[in-house]
Amino acid sequence: VFDNVSYSSSAKEAMITLDERLLESFKEEGIFERIKKAFVNLNSLPSSMKIGNRTLDFSKQAYTMAIVNITPDSFYDGGKYFDLESAKKRIKECYEEGADIIDIGAESTRPGSSRISEEEELRRIIPLVKYAKTEFDIPISIDTYKAKVAEECIACGADLINDVTGLVGDLRMAEIVAKYEIPVVIMHLRGNPRIMQKDILYHDVVRDVMRSLYTKMDYAKLNGIKEDKIILDPGIGFGKTVEQNVELILRLEELKIFGRPILIGISRKSFLGKILDLPVQERLEASLATLAIAILKGASIARVHDVKESTRVIKLCSFFRNKLYTLKLN
Repeated sequence: VFDNVSYSSSAKEAMITLDERLLESFKEEGIFERIKKAFVNLNSLPSSMKIGNRTLDFSKQAYTMAIVNITPDSFYDGGKYFDLESAKKRIKECYEEGADIIDIGAESTRPGSSRISEEEELRRIIPLVKYAKTEFDIPISIDTYKAKVAEECIACGADLINDVTGLVGDLRMAEIVAKYEIPVVIMHLRGNPRIMQKDILYHDVVRDVMRSLYTKMDYAKLNGIKEDKIILDPGIGFGKTVEQNVELILRLEELKIFGRPILIGISRKSFLGKILDLPVQERLEASLATLAIAILKGASIARVHDVKESTRVIKLCSFFRNKLYTLKLN
């Protein structure tokens, strides 16, 4: 059990002195294997995942997920790409600027935002999904928590579902993801976007987020979703204070314990603006600096507005991160 795992001599001695019957009980439950796997995960990077017709090798680099919001009320680009032609142009720009995935959303999830109907969401999103899949060779992600929207987008060629509610906003979502064997982003969200920034309270934000994500992973697997199809997102800016967002980023590597790719969404968010007292239009440098920290801490995918600039940072930080892991192994 202890092969290739570093423990202090005192820790090893303590383990050896445990009651043999207790050890047998632990072995039966697979606890030791889980502990060993967790230590391995913490000291490595996730392996590859096939999304659409591309294989993303997270052990070699992190990847860029470009945001395209066809909404009138998103916090940064709301209204900017609300008409179909503007949204099409933006998808072309993201592709040319080096995006690895394009994430299309038709309903805002900014703090305090209101919900829209399935029919309205489909009216906005379906033409754009069809266009993107016809014109560009790039995985398309759908930012939705509604099962019907997800299923109809999958029928149009969508390759990934990005569910901010972590499969619990619509109880049919897990069924749809399992049915089509499509990758899914499971995000941590406290409450819902309308109320998530009210009465924020955690005992330990990182442990609480990890506990929630672990529970949702188990829920996903119980509903037939394969673990190798799961991407985890700690939900930066969703029901967290400035201090809690910062702590999650600085302790992001702890989420590696699950062995799954970590998606991070920090682009131009309000906690950066509060730290620097800057409006959303002036948060590019803050976003890039924080992105660099997140990649070095283990993020596998970054969901961003500024594709060209972010892609350059991601490539550079991936290079440094790989060198760092090489040094650790030696």
